[in-house]
Parts: sequence; C-alpha cells; structure tokens
Amino acid sequence: MPHVLRWLIGLATSLVGNHIYLVTLAWVAVQTTTPAKVGLILVAGAVPQAALLLVGGVFVDRIGPKLTIIASDVLRTLIMVVFAIVVAGGEVMPLLLGALAVLFGVVDGFFLPAVNSAPRYLVRRDSITRVVAAKTIVARGAEFAGAPLGSWLLVVASAAVAFWVNAWLFAVSVFFLAMTRMAIPEEDAPSPDVPDAEPSPKQPVLSVWADLKAGIQLIRGYRTLTTLLIVVFVAELGFSGPMIAGVPLLANETGWGVRTVGWVLGGFGLGAAAGAGFLLWRKTVRHTGFVALFGLTAMGLSVVGLGLLPALGLPVYASLVAGGLLGLSSGLGAGFYGTLVTSAVLQLAPIGQIGRVMSALSFSSLAAVPVTYALTGLLTDFSNAQVPFLIGGLLILLVAALAFANPELRQLTIDRTAPAVARH
Repeated sequence: MPHVLRWLIGLATSLVGNHIYLVTLAWVAVQTTTPAKVGLILVAGAVPQAALLLVGGVFVDRIGPKLTIIASDVLRTLIMVVFAIVVAGGEVMPLLLGALAVLFGVVDGFFLPAVNSAPRYLVRRDSITRVVAAKTIVARGAEFAGAPLGSWLLVVASAAVAFWVNAWLFAVSVFFLAMTRMAIPEEDAPSPDVPDAEPSPKQPVLSVWADLKAGIQLIRGYRTLTTLLIVVFVAELGFSGPMIAGVPLLANETGWGVRTVGWVLGGFGLGAAAGAGFLLWRKTVRHTGFVALFGLTAMGLSVVGLGLLPALGLPVYASLVAGGLLGLSSGLGAGFYGTLVTSAVLQLAPIGQIGRVMSALSFSSLAAVPVTYALTGLLTDFSNAQVPFLIGGLLILLVAALAFANPELRQLTIDRTAPAVARH
C-alpha cells in the first residue's frame, strides 16, 4: 500500500536522524566538557522525553498521530538547524548543549507515542502485525545505518555538517509523512452501539489532565493491558542493562575484546530483524500470546547463557562465535516478542485512547532503561560482569513463567480479541 510505504520511508529517515543526533551530541559534549557533564547532558534529553510520553499520548488522541508526528518532526528539524549554527560558531557551552538536548527530548516525548500509534491508523486490525513487523525491521536498519553514518560524518566533515544532514533527514521525513494518509479504517470504526472513548460533540472538551487520568483509568480497568505493560517493564529491566551496558563490560573483563561486542549486538540486530521479517511474511499468528512469551523465554535463556559463557573456559574465537549465536537467539526472541506485544497493545487499545495506551507502552519500556543501566554498573562494580546477566536473565524467565501461568496472556489471540472498553 502506497501510504504504508510512504510512512515507512518517513519513519526510516527520521530514525536514522535520531541515531546521528545521539552520536553527534555525545561527541560534541565529549569535546567540550567533562565526562560527568557528558552524562548529565544525555540524561537532560532522556528525562523530559520519558516524562512527557503520557502527555504526548493525550495530544495524539486529540489531534491524531499525523499532525503530532509532522509538528514534532518540523520542530526536530528546527532544533537541528540551531544545533548546527551553534556548533559551527566555535566554542560551545555545556549549558547550551543541555538546553538544546532538553528541547529535543520534549519534542521526542510527543513524537514517540504518535509514531507508535500510527499503524492502527494505516491499516485494518488484521494487518497491524505485519505493519509493526515492517516498523521493527526499519527501526533495526536505522540503528545500524544511523550510528555509523553519524561517526563517518564526524570523521570526514564536522559536527556542524552532521547536524545539517540531520536537519535535511528530518525535513525529508516531514515531506513523506505529510503525504501519508492516516485515519482509522471505516471497517474498524466503532458502531453506534459500541461505546467509544471519543467525546461526543455534545460533551465538553476535557482538559489534558482529565484526558490523561481517563487513559490511566482505562489501563487500570483492563487487566490484559495492565499485565502486558508490567511484563514489558520487568522484561526491559532484565534485558537492556546486560545487553547494552553489560556486554562491553563482560568483553573487557574476560579479555574477549571489542570484536565480541560487535558480534553479540550485531547478532541481536540480525535476529530481531529476522523475527520481524517472518511476521511480516506470515499474515496471521494464531497463538499470539504463546509465541510472544516463547520469544521472551528465548531472550531470558540467551541472557543467562551470556552470563555462563565465561565459566566454560572457551578460547577467545570460540567465545566470540558463541556470543554471536546467543546474541542472534536473543534477537530472534525479541523480534517475535516485541512485535507481537506492540501489535497486541495497538489492537486492544480502543479508538480515542490509542495514543495514551501506546504512550504508556513506551513509558513502560523507557522508564526501565536508566534503572537497569545503573544496576548493571553497580552489580559489576561489587561483584563481576557475569552477575547482571544471571540476575537479568533469571528475572526475564521469571516474568515469562508468570505470564505463561496467566491464561489471558497465554491464550491471547489478537485477531479475535476485542478492543478494550473503559469501565465506568
């Protein structure tokens, strides 16, 4: 479908720009201030992003994902132009970098729930899983293209050029997304007899705070949604820290070298893209909940495997291969788990509450990241680099076992599940 293809192109250019921005911001900060302040600058962008996700979801429900995405992408373009001008001017103050990072984080707090809600507005419910799978593939591709491209621009040109290229990428994203039709398909729109979360014309328009409370009440009142969000948070707590922060620490402690980091994370990206690619190819997945939880279990076993790998005493080259295979298996699990959970939440969310529900999903994932990063570092300092993998992997396996014991999650079948209805 042309509108889905335009959305994917716009999404790809925007996500590539995101990774260029992160690499360039970190490099400029490293060149201008102390390591401690570099961390503060990066946190300055992450905190408002997470804090405003739920508010961003309210705006998605009020004005739709298309206007929210375009408005946030236009602002991201302008912020990149300001970054380029500031950096080109010479000496950069850390405070100014932090202020610009905060602005970008604020805008991202609106962009993320909008872009995560978009698949529901692009295709019918029975095609959402395939669109989410395509989005996963695009996101992984952007991750592998964006960071190296940002590094290359810094080497052959300058940080100012990198920010200018980024501004152009965001502008291209705006162009393609502006040409994309986003509307709830007529066949999926609620009938007059079905309760809808949209306010009727006769009802007063609620405040943003009231809309936010209504979204939270919906999630609390719909047990399957609530349980899924808890699973996502706990799984992220056990996975992101060991995989992102822990793999370099483990490779350094064991003497495996930096190549192992590339093999593990590269294997993860390849596996995640392969899992999503399978879901893109296969039109339907009958046992959605079972397959998603099986993927989560594979993630937990892979993380535990990485923690046990040093104890085997393998040669460096064998450890490198084994680490890559464990990264691949964790990526395959994440490709199935992440795609199917996102698709399930999208389809369970009632019309009029889609943005708020998807912002809650994003928050469940992002809120765990700084916590698990910090815990990974602390556990490594007090013991060794294997411990975060063992604890994180067992935590993932525990939440997977509890989810398997929950019949609502284990037997979840997306195409047969009705959207949630707020309890009054």
